[in-house]
Order: sequence, then structure tokens, then C-alpha cells
Amino acid sequence: MTSETLASIRRNALANIVPPPKLRLSEWIERSVFLPEGVSSLPGAVRLWPFQREIADAIGDPLIERVSVIKSARTGYTVSLIATIGAFAVNDPCPMILLMPTDDDARGIAVDELDPAFRETPALRDVMRIGRFDGRNTLTQRMLQGGGSLKILSAMAPRNLRRHTAKVLLCDEVDGMKVTTEGDPIKLAEKRTTSFADRKIVAGSTPTDEATSIIIKRYEESDKRVFEIPCVHCNTPFELLWEHLDWKAGQPETVVCMCPHCGTEIEERFKPQMVEDGEWRATAPHVKGHAGFRLNALIYQCSKSAWPNLVDEFEKTPKSRP
Repeated sequence: MTSETLASIRRNALANIVPPPKLRLSEWIERSVFLPEGVSSLPGAVRLWPFQREIADAIGDPLIERVSVIKSARTGYTVSLIATIGAFAVNDPCPMILLMPTDDDARGIAVDELDPAFRETPALRDVMRIGRFDGRNTLTQRMLQGGGSLKILSAMAPRNLRRHTAKVLLCDEVDGMKVTTEGDPIKLAEKRTTSFADRKIVAGSTPTDEATSIIIKRYEESDKRVFEIPCVHCNTPFELLWEHLDWKAGQPETVVCMCPHCGTEIEERFKPQMVEDGEWRATAPHVKGHAGFRLNALIYQCSKSAWPNLVDEFEKTPKSRP
């Protein structure tokens, strides 16, 4: 056997034992997760928006214990939660809790969003048992291959939390969760994760009352990241806020963004490129282990989040800002 043959055999053997490169969570989601119609306005393979990728990567980062997301409607947070559940189910089967405000919310996300996504995604199809097959698998409880599990629980019945432990706790619409005589459901849920040194606690919500908002308080305890987009005229980055929009009263179609730095008008047709070039910036970088993200619908790139549509909604319901 020649030295060249031996070298070839050695290379092939090493190639077979070298583990595949570890993907960031955002990369795994985009390679692996498919969403059917009804779950997403853009059915098919998941394509995360630029601002969603860093949120997903923070959830997948073992050095970050907590992720808190201030969001508005139509920013894709729920889809991100479903994709995250899928990623843990495949790559790190473990006990998970998905905490929703009400019983209807828990049943709705299980039947209308989670189950269809798992059926449509080849990488997930055989990972989770769907349906009432035995006493361990019910409408809001799923058993996973590899010893993992998912409990979808309602904050309206916090006593149920005492019977479960979880390495991963995912909470949706925490500002809609009420403290009952049995205690604060979010604090009770967090206690169920204390036995895991590598626990993950993810909370997101649209704020209700700023003075009492749970998600705002959590964000203030985080590294407080803001998503900044560069002005197409002066290239200076800024966080796009409602106060930057200007339009003629009663004419939503006239809306433009006024750059807070150079004062130049920016038409919405530039939004896709500005968002693609945008970046998250931590305003409290000294905080470690708790990533906080502040999102609004102004940067989301679906038709319902077009600036004229949001302005039209605002003029009809002035107290409701995106």
C-alpha cells in the first residue's frame, strides 16, 4: 500500500469522525424549520428578518441565561418561540415549559401553531408525539424523543406549575398574566428551573401599562439592546421610533420618516435595505447573561406593517401605537 493511499485513508477516516460545525440557532432555524399557511404569513422555509437573528442566537447562547423581548404585534416573536422549541427538541431534548396567559392561549398555540409546524417540518416530524396517545401525552403536554418534554401551561392556573420542572422556560405575553391568590405565575414558573445550572428563561410581551409592565421591568434589568438602522442619506444609525414619522393628517399615504440626525425625509421604499443593514446595540453592555431586545412594528417588512397602514390604525385608535 502506497503512502498516498494511506494518507487518503487517513483523511477519509478523520473526515468521518470530525463533528459537524456547530450552527448558531438562527442558522439552524433557517435550515430546518418550515411553517405552513395559517401559522405564518410567509409559509415555507423560515427566513428570519435581520432583527430576529440576534434574538434567536441569544436564546441559543449557553452564556446567556435570560432573554427579554419588548415587542409589538407582527414582529414574529411567536414564530421564533415555535422554532426555538423545535431546535431544543432536536438538538438538546430537555424538559420545557411554554407559559401562556390563558387556557385558550395554551390550547390555541398547541393546536393552531405548534402541531402544524412540527408536521410540516421534516426535521421535527418524528421528534414530538402529537395527539392523546397515552396518559403522558395530552393536548398541552408533548413527549419528545431523547427524553425531552414540553408542557404548555396557562398562567391562570399557577398551581399546575408546582408539578413540573424545566430547563427551558418560554413565556409569551407576560403583561397579560395576572397574579392570583396562588401567587405570581411567572415567579412560580422560574422556580421550576432552579435545579438546572444551564437553564434558559425567555420572556416576551407587548407592554400594556408602562408603569406596571412586567416586560419593561425585565428589559430594564437586561443589557437593553436597541435595533438601529442607518439613514440612507447621512448613514448615521438610529432606532426607528414613532416620533420619527411625519404625515399629513388624514392622509396616511403621505407618511415619511424624518432622520433624527440630518433631518432628511426617508421614504418607506428604503426600509428593506435599512433594516437589512441594521444592527443591535447594547445600551447597557455591562450587564452579562441577560439579553434584552426592544422591537416595534415600524421595522417589520410585511404589508400590514407598512407605515401607511400603521398610521391609518393609529389615527383610528390614537391610544394604540405600534
